[in-house]
Amino acid sequence: MEILIIIISVIFCLLLLSIPSVLTYILFKYLKRKGETQRKVGLIIFGLTTILMIIYSVVFFKDGAGFGPEYKTVEIKQDIGGKLICNSVYNADLHSWQYNVDYKYIDIDGDTLDFTSGFFYGQEWDEDEQIKKYDNWLILKTSSWRGSDRLIIKNIQSDTTKIFDIDSEFIEEDSLWVAQKIKSLKNYCCDERFIYEINENKISVIYKFPTDEHLTQKYGERKVTYTIDTKTGNIKMTEIN
Repeated sequence: MEILIIIISVIFCLLLLSIPSVLTYILFKYLKRKGETQRKVGLIIFGLTTILMIIYSVVFFKDGAGFGPEYKTVEIKQDIGGKLICNSVYNADLHSWQYNVDYKYIDIDGDTLDFTSGFFYGQEWDEDEQIKKYDNWLILKTSSWRGSDRLIIKNIQSDTTKIFDIDSEFIEEDSLWVAQKIKSLKNYCCDERFIYEINENKISVIYKFPTDEHLTQKYGERKVTYTIDTKTGNIKMTEIN
């Protein structure tokens, strides 16, 4: 199916790129009837347009009909002190775009901590990440797959790193969620799971999920709270509203 979509997209792009040449050819046919001088002018316009569109098409499809990669480094001043160094790689194609961002935190003492990475698929990267601190843990919210967030938790003493992708499976496989028997359709478009607040060791998530396979605009919504275990860095669902 994906191959078919790519083929259709390429054909569509080729047709789109051929429009200027077709229009100038029609102009050439029209000027041809007006006299020899006008015919030559029309022929020159048609020839130049066709050559330019061929060159543009080659450039356009050189990287798989895409754009990028583009590299960028951003430094974000942190409210807890220090700065977050973000090295991003931006790529785009005919269907979507994405930012892959690697994080390194430089604390107020100049020590560098690796915070692995986040992935922004089909959404803009706002370049505004802020690390939260609770006890011996640093907590970073970033993005994961489309419609979900990633939570990165690092222990400043042991350098242990915990990574949690807050997706549908992660939420609905928790024993508290299972016990409440909430109706949802995990394999239908388009659920969303976003962290909206980090308060000390409490992580608050809004989970929006489809509930009817025939009514595609019908969604359920829950506010889910996770608590960080200060000994292990693991998170556990503790509340659903």
